[in-house]
Amino acid sequence: MCKKERVGLKEAQLAIEAVLEVASKKPEEPISIAIVDENQEIILFARMDGARPLFNYMALKKAKTSAMLGLDTRLWGEFLRKRGYSPHDFVPDATGVPGGVAIVKPGEVLENKRPGEVKTYGGIGVSGRSGNEDEELAKIALSVLQKAIWG
Repeated sequence: MCKKERVGLKEAQLAIEAVLEVASKKPEEPISIAIVDENQEIILFARMDGARPLFNYMALKKAKTSAMLGLDTRLWGEFLRKRGYSPHDFVPDATGVPGGVAIVKPGEVLENKRPGEVKTYGGIGVSGRSGNEDEELAKIALSVLQKAIWG
């Protein structure tokens, strides 16, 4: 029988709690955060009070894009732009907007990789602030998840 490493609910809860703790320091800028597994199925989703429906949609879209492609959304967008494409040329519901990160083992480097080159365990998406801030928050979640799963 094949055994599979997976992101569990407890790890996802720890990651989201860590992000919401940081994000709540600016309650006037609410965010939404989604964590999905390698099949792009939702493990956990949360939104701060006042988060707009667009934030919910984009957080999930960023998480799913990262899980599907095994790349952070910023890297996916840059990969395509260098080649003259947009994310929609390949996957209609994908995005190159920063704020999505692939869940990978600690030490995995995604830069200069092609989609699917690195084993991905899921994706994290954050939306509601600038792309850079969304990405920083998503990386906090990734760090917490990696520590909880792999030590």
